[in-house]
Amino acid sequence: MTKSELTEYNVGCNLDSLMNLDPRGYGVCRILYAGARKFTGEPISTHAAKGLIANIKKGEKVFILTGFVLHPWNEAETDGIISSCVFARFLMRAFDAKPVMIVPEQCKKAIKAIGNVLYFKTTDDIDNIEDNTVCIVEFTKKDDEAEAQCDEILSHGKPCAVVSIEAPGRNKNGYYHNAVGVNTSDLEAKFDILFMRCQKLGIFNLSIGDLGNEIGMAAIEDHIRKYVPYAELGGCKAGTGFGILASSAADNIITATVSDWGCDALMAATAFLIGKPQLLHNEEDQSAAMDAAAAVGMLDMYGEPRPYIDGIGKSINIPMLSMMKALIEYPATVEDKTDDWFKNTIKKGFFTE
Repeated sequence: MTKSELTEYNVGCNLDSLMNLDPRGYGVCRILYAGARKFTGEPISTHAAKGLIANIKKGEKVFILTGFVLHPWNEAETDGIISSCVFARFLMRAFDAKPVMIVPEQCKKAIKAIGNVLYFKTTDDIDNIEDNTVCIVEFTKKDDEAEAQCDEILSHGKPCAVVSIEAPGRNKNGYYHNAVGVNTSDLEAKFDILFMRCQKLGIFNLSIGDLGNEIGMAAIEDHIRKYVPYAELGGCKAGTGFGILASSAADNIITATVSDWGCDALMAATAFLIGKPQLLHNEEDQSAAMDAAAAVGMLDMYGEPRPYIDGIGKSINIPMLSMMKALIEYPATVEDKTDDWFKNTIKKGFFTE
């Protein structure tokens, strides 16, 4: 093991720990992380970041799937859409990629509003995505239209990656659920069909979730069914037979207390690995994006249009981002002071056994 490898490992551990802090105290994030870490075999933030770096190409499309519509309000939640917009801008700045945000119709207004405060443009022309522009594609909520829309989207060219962030996924009986097992199938975009189609085409795929009812989380199916409420067979309130667990299994996953925190950690890890920590957005951008989403009616998980994400306000979200930013900037500032400590620590063998 080299000094840079040990630094990368511990930066990943730091980011993983941050994105899985548990302000609520009910422990689901730690349950999910144990399964995800075992599945991945290394810190999951840096693992996913390495996948992005290896697969995202200049000028190529990246599909970003997000938008969980909440029952009974029929409005999308803030978690997912905020980090997805920031992620879209990050992809443009880090890789000169062409982000395509595929969302339910409720999210379109939020993308445009957040774009205004993050200074990117939007378009619905998937064939002509200009620099600093995010393409928005509204995905159908009708099962009988989903396959045809997949065909139409892919007819414009395959993406180099598909990333789902807090995106609802159907269970094995084809039903979508909220966190407590209520059937929300009529409310949700059916874009997990597109995710799975891309996966079958061999496209790099990554799913970010915080419970198990999101696209891709069946990658750790046995673990979630055993330990997460409402995910066991027959566990949902809707009586659909297979609980809330999504049936799709992504090749790469990130789990976090809040899906947006998982996406923030992904961006932080990527910025660190490419040697450009300054690309991680700042606190002002985070605050402005949260305000913009709430102002156009995106809901906190409890149904209120306020600048919170999964019930958590700026008092935690902003310091969370600040700490991630500090942790990817700090290693370079002490690089010339720590050689002996690294060499002697590595020699002891703890990190190589």
